[in-house]
Parts: sequence; C-alpha cells; structure tokens
Amino acid sequence: MEKKKETLLNKIYYNPKHEASFGGLEKLYRAARATKNNLNISRNDVREWLRSQEAYSLHKPVRKNYPRTRVFVAGIDDQFEADLADFQSLSAQNDNYRFLLVCIDCFSKYAWVRAVKNKTGPVVTRAFRDILEQGRVPNYLHTDQGTEFLNSQFRNLMKQYGIQFFTTNSETKASIAERFIRTLKQKIYRYFTAKNTVRYIDALQDIVYSYNHTLHRSIKEIPANVSGKNEFQVRQTLYGEKKPNPKFKFNVGDLVKISKTRRPFEKAYNQGWTEENFTIAEQIARDLPVYKIKDFDSEILDGLFYEYELQKVVKKDDVYRVDSILRTRRRNGHKQYLVSWKNYPAKFNSWVDEKDITNIR
Repeated sequence: MEKKKETLLNKIYYNPKHEASFGGLEKLYRAARATKNNLNISRNDVREWLRSQEAYSLHKPVRKNYPRTRVFVAGIDDQFEADLADFQSLSAQNDNYRFLLVCIDCFSKYAWVRAVKNKTGPVVTRAFRDILEQGRVPNYLHTDQGTEFLNSQFRNLMKQYGIQFFTTNSETKASIAERFIRTLKQKIYRYFTAKNTVRYIDALQDIVYSYNHTLHRSIKEIPANVSGKNEFQVRQTLYGEKKPNPKFKFNVGDLVKISKTRRPFEKAYNQGWTEENFTIAEQIARDLPVYKIKDFDSEILDGLFYEYELQKVVKKDDVYRVDSILRTRRRNGHKQYLVSWKNYPAKFNSWVDEKDITNIR
C-alpha cells in the first residue's frame, strides 16, 4: 500500500476524537473516502491496513456460533470418539466412581462405557485398554484436549494398537461422544426416577446394552446390528450424496491469530484474539475447511482449527511487546536484557540489546 494511504488511515484511526477512531472496516473506509484528498482508497486497502494493526486485530469481535464440520468416516470401526462424563456429585452412592469414560463408533453409533474413580492418565488408559480388548479397534480416535488423553501412557496405548490419535481445538470437542453422553445421562436419570435411587453403577452396563440394541435415529438401524452386510445402506443414510470440496479462505503460509475461548461474562471489548501470531501449516478438506497451524518455532499445534477461529493478520515490522525483563548482562560492551514476550510462551524468552528496545507511546 502507498505510504500516503497508510498515513491517512493512521491519522483517522488513532485520533481518539475522530468519529471513525478505533472502529471497524466500514466506518474507517467511509471516513477515509470522505476526506478531501481520499487517494482513491479502496475497501481492500483499509482491510489490509487493519490486518497490520494490533489495536484492531486483538479486539476484533469473536464469532462463537458458526457451522461445524460433519464427521465423515469410511465405515465401521474407522473412527471412534471418546470423552468423560462427570458424575462426581454421585460418587458417594456409586462406590466412589466419579467419571464415566465413554467411547462411540462414529459410523455404527455403537458405544462402550467404563466407570473410573479419577481422570488421571493411567486410570483412563487402563479403562480404554479394557474397551479395546473387547475386540473392536478403530483406525482413528478423536478426543478433546483433556490431560486424561494427552499423556504418555495413553499415547503409548494408541501406538500399541496402531490407532491414529487426534484432537480438535474447538468448543464443540468430540461432538458425537458428547451427544451420546446426553443420551446416557437421560437414561440414567430416568432410571433414578423409576427406581427411587441415585445409584447407577450396578445397572450401568444394562443401560448401555439397552442403548446399543435400540433403533438409532441418525442411522435408522440398531447399532449392535450394523455390520458389513448393511454398511452401504447405513452410509447412504448418514451421508447421502457427497458434497463438493470446500473453498479455503486461508493459504499455507498465511499469518493468523487464534480466537480465545471466552467465558460468558466477558465483555466484547476484552481482547478476543491471541497476541501471538501463528502460520497456516496445512489445509484439510472436509465438508467445511479446517487447518493445521504452527507457531513461530515451527511447532505444529495440537488439533484442527475452523476458519472462524482464525483471523488473517499482516506483520509489517519486527516490533514485539516485552512482558517483563528477567535478567541483565553485558556482552562485548553492550547491555542486554533477557526478556519474556507478552502472551508468548516461555520457550521464546530471549536476549536482546538495550538499543533494540523502545518505548511505545
């Protein structure tokens, strides 16, 4: 962009008294076009300039509700999802079991459940091993990013069985497993009412058996009856005609920020995006496009990201915000500081010369 255009936008946007200061694209575009010498500035000029301004990008509104990708799997036992259901409030009446580990085949909707007394890595790993020992082993396993799954014991179990394990960095987490948990809880609480009890542990496997032998609405079949003989019909019921490949908004190599998961009480003006910048590492084609991203150190982040969780930015300079000065030293007659960078992990702490640090007013 021409320097004159940048100067004009900077003059409008950073003047607190101006009606278009610290606002959005349309307001800034209209204000720039209304000036006497508008330099034929375009919306794309304004969009590209805003992408380079942290005051804008860090506080851009975060969209919370957006379409999520459907889970497409090849067939029976291609992909499982797993999650934990929280029953801590009923542990005293259920032999101190606090959680239920649930696992579901994304295709047949067949489910397994194991009660666990805590959600540490070793306990959850033992419970999942017991599920696998029943004989059905998936090609892929999808979970959320809980530490009960992201630990060395669980990863070693996945390697032992040749399972490709992945997570999705999204508020929806493992959506099929979560829907099954809602169904399971509904059955358990109806059991409570019918039996006038809050003890479920003795009837748990009977309740799961009932689910697996009941017609499932999405596949129009009983999960326990899905087999190679009716796999094609179930696939047609689930997916129908294949959708066309999606269009990607971001290219490999694009610089992006990630939206922060915000609590409901946070205000819209709070910072909604990471100050740290990341790079698109891979495009993954599904019914909706998702991406793998990497950090400044080229380390791939866990999980996949939707377009609405990413914001393209432009970094026009090498200025980064210092969070704190940790140590001081002299090297070759020059004073240096060991600094941590604002909102960057500790692995990026580094020594910088005093002359390279400037105050931003």
